Amino acid sequence: MSRAALVLACLALPLPPIVATASAGERGEASLAERLETAPEIGTQDRYLRLSPYVQFDGGWASSSPDDLVAPEDRRNGEVRRGRLYADFAYDDFGGRLTLDFANWEEEAVTYAYLNYKISEALTVQAGYQDVPFSLQNIMGSRSATFAEDGLNSTLQLADAVGVVALMGGDRWSFQAGVFGGDINAQPFDDGVTLGARATYAPWMEGEDAVHLGLGLAGGFDRQEPLSFSGGTGTDLVAASPISTGDFTGSAKLLSANAELAATLGRFTLQSEYTVSRVEARDGGEATLHGGYLSALLFLTDDHRVYEAKEGQFERVKPAHSVSKGGIGAFEIGARLDGLDLTDAEDGGAEIAGTAILNWYPTDVLRFTASHTYTEVTAGPDEGDRVNATLLRATIVY
Repeated sequence: MSRAALVLACLALPLPPIVATASAGERGEASLAERLETAPEIGTQDRYLRLSPYVQFDGGWASSSPDDLVAPEDRRNGEVRRGRLYADFAYDDFGGRLTLDFANWEEEAVTYAYLNYKISEALTVQAGYQDVPFSLQNIMGSRSATFAEDGLNSTLQLADAVGVVALMGGDRWSFQAGVFGGDINAQPFDDGVTLGARATYAPWMEGEDAVHLGLGLAGGFDRQEPLSFSGGTGTDLVAASPISTGDFTGSAKLLSANAELAATLGRFTLQSEYTVSRVEARDGGEATLHGGYLSALLFLTDDHRVYEAKEGQFERVKPAHSVSKGGIGAFEIGARLDGLDLTDAEDGGAEIAGTAILNWYPTDVLRFTASHTYTEVTAGPDEGDRVNATLLRATIVY
């Protein structure tokens, strides 16, 4: 754990009640529990500055066959996975976000840094370091994610980048499109040009239930940073990649498509994506890579995951009966099946993975997760390799 992450973790809990106490005097009705679950904010509804801590503590263990696939230091491990501070601000139709990650300060200090302008109720223009509109799990981000880790196909999906994007949405649809450069933490303007777009539509909505369809398209041109793709084991605590490609170097072109299907039906949540990417590089050849996941989750309590059609994504879970109000919070179980095929690349392989998960949301700002992932290499040089990984996570999220 870095010193900066430890400091942020210590500040995350006491900061909100201290700042919110001042405004509670004006409201005169806010309880201590409500103040603990409210991000510190100054200003009015249209002009404000809000500070939102976000800390994830991860611990877990793993085993593999053969034994040397997982390093000894990864067989039992723990870390502060994320230690972020979100600063969201607005001044009438202008707004923006700056997010710093103190747990990953040396490599990815900046998570978001953008400004936006609301042209109309249906159209906003946003510029800076932000999500590239392409996939559901990337747009939802880690604060609203249904599972502890993204599906295996995330290696084929576009990372955040510096760019300009138009965001549009209505009662049943959303559309985002933009032009982007590179990572602000690495080469923001020297890694070619990427065009990305994502469209979603809810063909059926009734009450709080909805069915979601989505399609993302992207093209990266004149990419200078080496491109490589790898699988995973269900937890970031394990550094091993069961399958991977070599580097695609030189000027490279990357064309990608991503299909989405999701639904929220009472206590039940369905989420699925499939990604296909075609990479062509001056040095390193060419390959067509693909992968996807199918997941299902069920609340054991009287809770429901909210769908936001205007953004084409699920919102964060806030329990109907919070522990802070005398309830037991929200309990959720789920399972996910993943597949990733990199066999078209030299020395690539294929893997499948199955994940079981239990989520407990005791309050609006706390989440505890226990998950187990079984991964097996089904093709390639390391066919037959297997990893079992268990992850325990505690999250403070505003």
